[in-house]
Amino acid sequence: MNKLLSRIIMSSLYFPFISSPAKADFTNTSVQSLSSSDCANISVLTAANHTANDGPDANHTLNNCNVSHTNALIRGLEIDNAIEDLTISNDSDIATNSSNISSNDTDIASNSSNISSNDTDISGLQSLINTKSGSITTARIGDSTKNILEIGPTTNPTTINQSGISVSGGNLIKKDSDGNIHIGKNSFVIGNEVLNGAHPIWAEDENGSKIPLNIYGSDLQINGVSVQGQIDTNKTNIKNLGSGIAGSTALTAALTALPHTSEESKHSCGIGSGAYSSRYAIGFGCASKVNKRFDVNAGGSYVFGGAKSYGEGTLDNGVVKAGFVFKLGELKKPSQISLKDKKIIDKKISILEKDNKNLKLKNNDIISQNQKLLARLEKLENIASMFQSNSNMISVIRN
Repeated sequence: MNKLLSRIIMSSLYFPFISSPAKADFTNTSVQSLSSSDCANISVLTAANHTANDGPDANHTLNNCNVSHTNALIRGLEIDNAIEDLTISNDSDIATNSSNISSNDTDIASNSSNISSNDTDISGLQSLINTKSGSITTARIGDSTKNILEIGPTTNPTTINQSGISVSGGNLIKKDSDGNIHIGKNSFVIGNEVLNGAHPIWAEDENGSKIPLNIYGSDLQINGVSVQGQIDTNKTNIKNLGSGIAGSTALTAALTALPHTSEESKHSCGIGSGAYSSRYAIGFGCASKVNKRFDVNAGGSYVFGGAKSYGEGTLDNGVVKAGFVFKLGELKKPSQISLKDKKIIDKKISILEKDNKNLKLKNNDIISQNQKLLARLEKLENIASMFQSNSNMISVIRN
């Protein structure tokens, strides 16, 4: 502070000699100018100025020196102010650093304790993690007793053991004693053994009982083909095939009703119909007698409801047929009966029926008489048996 006051006094003494204010030089040029030969002794310059009665050269030199000296003083004041500000700031920083050092001491002590605890944990982990015996590329975790790894909270952690992985107490993936892979709590199971040349998969509930597999909300494909799409297509094809077969059966029934030969006339025609499982068909056909040994026939039938497609094929709704009959061997003439002969035969049949009825009545009388005779014979046999029994008793008494 004393230096500051002295510099202010010196500045006021030299201020009258400054002809015009100069901008402060905040570099070291002002200080360097004071040490120059021209301004080395400011008191000598002042005395010379008075002796020379304010000569222009002396005044010019003195003014220059005064300006340089003033700038040096201003620079010195700025440096002192900066030092003072730094001192005040350093006091605050020192106090803060002291507090931080104290806090760091506490943290260092705590860290030392944690490091010691970590050393113990690391030592324990190092005893569980080692290189597999006989291998330089395989690391082992755990031992025969510590063979379960838990990750997460104490309640329902993720568990890894030799069988597999469980999450929140439920199975994620595991391999059972049979080698089957179970995925999920209600497991999707991949069998370990090949059965009948195929790798089996199935589903089980949490009790191990087999349950159906349900592809839910997605599409199951085999070689890029939708299984459900194939099922729907096959269902439609089977339905159409069944309807087509029913229609074919109805067509066949209608054809069967058509004439195949013509007996009494040279030509015969007919209409037939058929029905099967809600399908109905109608047919039309004719037969013609070409000669005694050769007949031809032709016809067709139509089923209502249209044709049915079942994928790669179609069952049409119409059918036609044609055939012939060729007679082999000796031909027998058909016996024809006249109307008169027919009346005579009918009369004789009527008489025979009447006689047969009378005979039947007589037979019934004879049967009735035979039943009565049998009843009398049975009574006589009983009397004879009783008489024979009495005779034996009389003979015994006599003896």
